[in-house]
Amino acid sequence: MTPTRLLATIATAGAFLLLASACFETSVEEGEGGAAPRAISVSGAGEVRAEPDVATVSTGVEVNAPTVAEARAGAARAAGAIVAVLRAGGVAEADIRTVNFSIYPMYDYRDDTPRITGYVVSNTVEVTVRNIETIGELIDAVAAAGGDAVRFGGISFAYEDPGELTQQARELAIADARAKAEQIAELTGVALGELLSVTETSWAAPLVAGRAEFAMADSAATSIQPGTSGVSVSVQVSWAIADEEE
Repeated sequence: MTPTRLLATIATAGAFLLLASACFETSVEEGEGGAAPRAISVSGAGEVRAEPDVATVSTGVEVNAPTVAEARAGAARAAGAIVAVLRAGGVAEADIRTVNFSIYPMYDYRDDTPRITGYVVSNTVEVTVRNIETIGELIDAVAAAGGDAVRFGGISFAYEDPGELTQQARELAIADARAKAEQIAELTGVALGELLSVTETSWAAPLVAGRAEFAMADSAATSIQPGTSGVSVSVQVSWAIADEEE
């Protein structure tokens, strides 16, 4: 290796070492004598389950007709009828939101040259139902009003305000973390000192009732079971190990 290449290699290695030392710099405050404090770090988890109090329904209409005008008019009539029964069923106007509107052609591909055979107009709304005891009746009313044009994309259940459930789950998560830390301290012959850090992650998982077309006999009523859903909190907690004189 020539002197020039050797110097270049040494310089490159030095730069790499400087970069590596910067990347591994710790953010933990140093204890006495420059040493990082001894600590016990554990995770804790808590979950509270309850019946949901709000439902979200994806529904709408889809109409196929020879012309765009006919398809649009048919979809407008069916969609208007659906919105009317939703309003009559106690759903507020602010809780009915259009999430998709599309017009596209249908083709016949049997010949060498595809030809348009008609047009499809689709109009989808997302409906928030706050009285979930009426969800089955609303679905039946929507199906009757929309006729063969009606479509259902699915149902999900959740909590309108999960704050109280989150607080309960947090208490469980902290208690879980403390119990683990105290057991570890006892098993290793040390004592817990001051709390160093707490990091929390929380989420409320929606309970989804599967996708369906809701085809039913005239005499049958749609039955929807919301079940229960959970709010979960996880924490990462660190306690210092107390000095012996403490």
